[in-house]
Amino acid sequence: MPVRPNRKVRAISLLAAAAAAGALTLTTPAQAVIGDAVADDTYTFSAKIDVGGVRACSGTLLNNQWMVTAASCFTEDPAQFASLPAGAPALKSTATIGRTNLIGTTGEVRQITQLIPRTDRDLVLAKLDSPVYGVSFLHPATTAPTAGEALKGTGYGRTKDTWVPDQLHIGMFTAGTVEATAIGIDGTPICKGDTGAPVFREKDGRPELAAIASRSWQGGCLGSDETRTGATASRVDDIRAWLTENTASTLNNWNLQMLTRTSTGLYHAMRNSNGDWTGFGDVQKVAGTITDLAYAADAAIKGKNYVFAVGGDGRLYEANRRPTGGWEAFRDITDEVGSKPGLTRVAVTSTGSGLALIGLASGRVYHATQDADEKWSKWGDVSAKLGLLGNATQVTTAQTSNGDTQVGVVADKKAYHATRHSDGTWSAWGHISNLPTGLDAINGMAFAGTGSNLQIILTSPTGGKKHAIRADATGSWSAFGDLGSRLGNEPTISVDAAGVTRELQAAVVTADGKVKHILRHDNGKWDATEQVAGYPGTPATVALTGSAD
Repeated sequence: MPVRPNRKVRAISLLAAAAAAGALTLTTPAQAVIGDAVADDTYTFSAKIDVGGVRACSGTLLNNQWMVTAASCFTEDPAQFASLPAGAPALKSTATIGRTNLIGTTGEVRQITQLIPRTDRDLVLAKLDSPVYGVSFLHPATTAPTAGEALKGTGYGRTKDTWVPDQLHIGMFTAGTVEATAIGIDGTPICKGDTGAPVFREKDGRPELAAIASRSWQGGCLGSDETRTGATASRVDDIRAWLTENTASTLNNWNLQMLTRTSTGLYHAMRNSNGDWTGFGDVQKVAGTITDLAYAADAAIKGKNYVFAVGGDGRLYEANRRPTGGWEAFRDITDEVGSKPGLTRVAVTSTGSGLALIGLASGRVYHATQDADEKWSKWGDVSAKLGLLGNATQVTTAQTSNGDTQVGVVADKKAYHATRHSDGTWSAWGHISNLPTGLDAINGMAFAGTGSNLQIILTSPTGGKKHAIRADATGSWSAFGDLGSRLGNEPTISVDAAGVTRELQAAVVTADGKVKHILRHDNGKWDATEQVAGYPGTPATVALTGSAD
């Protein structure tokens, strides 16, 4: 049975409404008096916050261990949010995250252990006592809202007929005046319990955080006689650097680098240690144009990202992105490694001080190395050493911590594996498809080294996706687990993976033109899949590597 809050809580609610009176700039009339209940397992970045059993708010998960909400949730007088001190909350506070229906058991419950407030707006970062896995994050927007823009919000606040709802609801807003630190919004009422809720836009098929709900009139909310429905929300687009600085892992200064070849060119983006993506930059604009670009791969040595491109004429080009962010232009290295007519695919991995390059040309597999002085060896014919695999279509490679280079090939819709040991010797081809992979045919394979283990992802033409781990010390394989439930069962046309500080990061390009990313932590926990956005054109291939800042 819903419980009516005590007089103290109700007074706080009224104070919040009163404080908003001088600040709101309203736009269109209210569109509704209550948002719709959201479907199960959607908008799982949403959080229900309980502050000492005295008041409730909503919040947003930014990454595994940090949320953002309103500072006024943690002050006795909401109008005094700027006085909130940094450190532990004054009252024991908890967050329920990823639980669309609070009666259920999905999601996680965590204690809030640290607050980092802003003094210029009603906003605070809240650290959780332990990481949360398997739920989505909401990344901050890169551009400010504009007057008249359609926005959305999710919260656990009061509705027109329920005092303490158990269900997450979604509301629709229209942006009003945009100020230096805040925006006015109107539409679905923001009620008690919605303070701190995310206000977001849908962009390129995914949500991005524009603001955090702060104060409202609460018109249309149960127990309120007010008719006005406008509200104020604190902007986040202009404080991205502050959010990153305070929420990035202090133990992880590595970024994920992503290359995406699309119908319009080759583009590069980075995902930093707190989970946020940069925008996609045009590689050929800064590093030179490759005629009829057919394929691209990348690997990194510390902060330097090496990019390899195969042109339509089968020639091989190398460029690199310096740790400072500048690019060195593509240069033709075909003569350095040796011309291989019919070159269509390359895969590359860091060996610590150099690179190992795998090529696929006219159905044969080749191997070359670059030393610490960036000098290349000539292609060596792996197929001549290990045997020719018929109708080879894909290659992948990764380095494991014992210095071995792991090589994978898809041939005749089957998966094969071999190892080039640190002493230069090779193992024979192993037939991965003879293992119980659960796939009848294979069209994609990606390797990633995480310490001494090799992580492998296989995809099938019909959309199946599997993951396993090979223990390099023993050569034994784990059972193949189903990734379709995480990455979706759409057919894929490209897959790649990278080991970044012992975590597996993987991405696929689906046949309907989406790039999806997923991360597996060293403890075996998976993050929710996210759809990557912002690249021009229709994606065709994806390549990943990790590099230090």
